[in-house]
Amino acid sequence: MRNYYSAFLKWKWYQKLILLFLLFFPFRFLYGITSEFWFEDELQIYLIGLKFYASGEWPFFGPDIVYTSSQIPGALQGLLVGLPFYIFPIPEAPYILLNILSFLSLFLLGYYIKKYHCINIPEWFLWSWIFIAPWIMNLSTHIINPSYVLPAAILFFISFFEIIPTTQKKMIKKPLSFFLLGFSTLWIFQLHMSVVLLFPFIAMAFYFIIKNEKRKKISSVIFFFLVGCLIGALTLIPTFMEYGLFYGNSSSNIVFNKNNLKEIFTVFIRILSFASFEVSRFLGSNTTERLHFATTYYWSIPFIIIVSLVGIAQICWMIIAGFKKSKNICWKTIKIVLLISIILTYFSFFFSVKGPSSHTYYLLLPLVMIYSFYCWEHIMKIKWIKKIAVIFLFSSTIFHVAVGINNFKKKSLYINREKVVN
Repeated sequence: MRNYYSAFLKWKWYQKLILLFLLFFPFRFLYGITSEFWFEDELQIYLIGLKFYASGEWPFFGPDIVYTSSQIPGALQGLLVGLPFYIFPIPEAPYILLNILSFLSLFLLGYYIKKYHCINIPEWFLWSWIFIAPWIMNLSTHIINPSYVLPAAILFFISFFEIIPTTQKKMIKKPLSFFLLGFSTLWIFQLHMSVVLLFPFIAMAFYFIIKNEKRKKISSVIFFFLVGCLIGALTLIPTFMEYGLFYGNSSSNIVFNKNNLKEIFTVFIRILSFASFEVSRFLGSNTTERLHFATTYYWSIPFIIIVSLVGIAQICWMIIAGFKKSKNICWKTIKIVLLISIILTYFSFFFSVKGPSSHTYYLLLPLVMIYSFYCWEHIMKIKWIKKIAVIFLFSSTIFHVAVGINNFKKKSLYINREKVVN
């Protein structure tokens, strides 16, 4: 087995991509199609695309914002869900495109972390965790608008770090980085209100380019940024042309909410949880549901205990590692950027109509994952930690199998697939 792993380490990126696709894509796809379907959020996103396919009408608006009876402008959501039906006219068609997009973007994130940050961590752990971490499994495999945010968020943060001098790894050049900043921002703009969290990062990117580059270079990156915005907005412009810039009542979501002033600890822990094994959220919405799950799938209890304990340890270690001194300037910068993102997220909820639910800032997951792998580097050199990691990954897989079986029986498309077909 060790010889096979040594050979894998020498493979080219596209060889690894093919093998990882064969190993992880079927599992992720099956998990996605057996996930929640009939809840109003998932169903509404699915129906936007189904309506576009069935009627041929251009989907001028995307997800509803239920708290204020408003809509997000742009056709991107409808196209992402609806276009796959033209290739595969089956209810599962949107899941195929979504899982391809999420798989490729997650591979890009893992490749970026391993090759360009040179983090000394076993690839068997890196790739397994990148693809089956619970927040990634549950919000990148099934039809819900934050699932489509992840690919663009990965492009955004890789591009952002390629602009900042202390984190630049020369994976892509600055003009392309700014192009991707603009494109990914307008992509997310049409999917989720959390796009506002990206604006300070864009301002920071322009600050560094203005500070460190000559006028000709600055003009070049501004041009590429605007081109990226324009291409990302191609599915948004028809909405503005038809309904105007301010149609949809989305501004009503901006209200001062003093109840969120006390939520700093909640925001802090929930952001770190993106890179840990959060258990309770995915077992049920309340204690009764979670206990019912445990008693029904009693064979999964040992594995639930293992991932729960490791999940708590992950949070604790990410906090401790953040205070550790390091001569690595890139690691220092990432810690600062993460801290800034936590503060910005916290303050943004002062002006949000709702509380700080984790999915509302899911776009920060790539940043937290990069941070977390620097944390894991410190401890993955220890032999007994590696053994625990193997047990942990195996337990994670069993956990997802149990959740998938439960979802298939109670929440999935397959409760009444014929209703969608008809």
